[in-house]
Amino acid sequence: MDIERVDLGPCTGYVYAGDTNRAAAVLPGAMLAGMPVNMFVIYALIHRGWTVVQVWDEWDGKDDRVEWVHTRAEAALAAAPNAESRLLVAKSLSTLAGDLAARRKIPAVWLTPLLHDETCVSGLRRRSAPALLVGGTADEIWDGALARELSEDVLELPGADHGFCPPDLNPTGILENQRQIIEGVGAFVDRL
Repeated sequence: MDIERVDLGPCTGYVYAGDTNRAAAVLPGAMLAGMPVNMFVIYALIHRGWTVVQVWDEWDGKDDRVEWVHTRAEAALAAAPNAESRLLVAKSLSTLAGDLAARRKIPAVWLTPLLHDETCVSGLRRRSAPALLVGGTADEIWDGALARELSEDVLELPGADHGFCPPDLNPTGILENQRQIIEGVGAFVDRL
């Protein structure tokens, strides 16, 4: 796996080299650059040959959160200018990019989308490209019924929290959730 650290302008990122015609922009949550959750999606994508541009940043709470997300999304998408097929992957805070994905008709994977936030939900409602919503039933901001209303592609992990961990942090449960995310994302992108 060929990984290169890159300057995306507003922040740092990493590019996992793959097919230059298929590029995914992977956006962080508010902290830890969305890790480790984003890595599960990255594994699924690089296994299928996609180029992945991962934004590596944390929201400091000072900037407007929607502007912060959009700036990073645009920078990551611009880092793969020749891609014919694009995918947006967003974790938690970065699911505020729903309107950007809708405007640009980009398929997306929304990890723990902010389904309690009208800005996020409004953007997801306007989408015209395929979208996979992934959440856990122990996550306070997950609403499975709303997720299924917003998209026909939903992966709901029983008992998983906002980081996709089971309540007892049982390693077997964590690995099972990782497996489901990797397989679910893989199946989703295979249909694009």
